[in-house]
Amino acid sequence: MPNREHNPSVLGPAGASGWTGGVAGDHGWGGGREGAAVAMATAVSAVALGLWGAALLAGVRLSVWLTPRPEPPLPAFHVRLAALPAGPMLEVEDAARGRDVFVQTCGVCHGPGGRGMAGLGKDLLHSDFVAGLEDGPLAEFITKGRDASDPANTTKLPMPPRGGNAGLADADIRAVVTYLRGLQDPRRMPELPAYVLRAPALSEADKAKALAAAGGDADLAAYIESGTRLYNATCIACHGAGGEGIKGNGKTLRSNDFIASVSDDDLLAFLKAGRSPTDPKNTTGIQMPPKGGNPALSEDDLLDVISYLRTLQGGKPEPKPGT
Repeated sequence: MPNREHNPSVLGPAGASGWTGGVAGDHGWGGGREGAAVAMATAVSAVALGLWGAALLAGVRLSVWLTPRPEPPLPAFHVRLAALPAGPMLEVEDAARGRDVFVQTCGVCHGPGGRGMAGLGKDLLHSDFVAGLEDGPLAEFITKGRDASDPANTTKLPMPPRGGNAGLADADIRAVVTYLRGLQDPRRMPELPAYVLRAPALSEADKAKALAAAGGDADLAAYIESGTRLYNATCIACHGAGGEGIKGNGKTLRSNDFIASVSDDDLLAFLKAGRSPTDPKNTTGIQMPPKGGNPALSEDDLLDVISYLRTLQGGKPEPKPGT
């Protein structure tokens, strides 16, 4: 049996090889046990950490799998419209009436073909809003209009009731809806007769006003009457009845400094060209379309409108050239 008193390894300093004093990693009884314990703890921790990570990853995957995924967007209404079988053919009379009203009133802002106009009305030809509404609700929307402050109004321009033309009958609006259906699905549009400019008739009171404004000149009064009817069929949509203007849209034309400051020839050139929203002289930032948005207006028609506009300035209109 070894003599412990003479065994220096037993009494050696900490870290020497012996029964006591060994540290983890030393070759001895004490150091071996501690090293094994540390190794065991490390292994257990690694296994636990691995299991925890696996559980976490599985949880994440399960969460992703269980999370509802948004459905792919449905095709736009007007795209689906083209994919569906064509509806019944529209009535020629209704579609033609709707076309005439649309061109003279709605087309002022939305373009004669319904494709929209920059700075004014949206494209109706490809409108999901139009395609998604039934005929009744769409007619009701046109009748009521949409204020510029309406959160659903993305243009921030007013959509006036009845397209700004209070004289439109309910039957006119229903006809416009019919025409819009044909624009969005040409398969349903019948062959229409040639477009004819429709201007509302004047009351006897309006005829008397025209004669008074013309100073009793019957020929000039006839031009004013014609201009009044054309204004009420086209310009009224943006500039309001009697040229009073529509807030957020067309300026007042009554006692208008610009109209009063230019000659008939200059005013004619202005109406034919219109004014872009980017024109520095355009103080509203709203498109003034050529010919008021109605390409069917002839030069004589525009001169008649000018004759009417002169009456709104408080003076007698100039006679037409050559009269």
